[in-house]
Amino acid sequence: VIVRMNKMGEDMVMVEKEDGGHPGMNDGHHEQEMGDGEGNWLLDDRMKRMIMDLQRHWLTDYQQSREKLLVEMTEKLHQEFLSDQQKIRTDLLTQFKDELDTTRSELEAKYRESLRSNWQRQLEKHKRDLSACKKKQWCWQCESEAIYHCCWNTAYCSVECQQGHWATHRKFCRRKKAGGGAPGASGVQPQQQ
Repeated sequence: VIVRMNKMGEDMVMVEKEDGGHPGMNDGHHEQEMGDGEGNWLLDDRMKRMIMDLQRHWLTDYQQSREKLLVEMTEKLHQEFLSDQQKIRTDLLTQFKDELDTTRSELEAKYRESLRSNWQRQLEKHKRDLSACKKKQWCWQCESEAIYHCCWNTAYCSVECQQGHWATHRKFCRRKKAGGGAPGASGVQPQQQ
């Protein structure tokens, strides 16, 4: 028995009889005759079933191996995808953190500079206001800006404040007493500016 593949890709069995005659019934099995011009090919039904079973077995193994390989490749690709996603997420978070730190540093520097310039302006304004305040005299009675000067360190904003404070101040007043030094007398003069 010789198994060969014919031109159509099917397995064929060649059985040659010893007497060189035409094929017929062999051991109670039906044999099929096929010829290719070189000789007679016989395909035994039992052999045909065995070959078909073997072919089905190989195809089943092939399909199972193929499916198993596809599942493994899919799982590998999925793991690579998850790994890449995690790497991209980590890179993006690192980049975002770096950008956030840079932005925060820049904003803090701008804020410090703004505070420094604002503080400098306020300090200059304070110095000007203090200098202006030092050049003025203030009412001994109510602490408003004084326009009347009595003696070396006593001034008043109005005649009413001078008269209200006179009872205390007259003991210490150093102004020359012209006309008795009474409050409202002609000796109290508006301050010269």
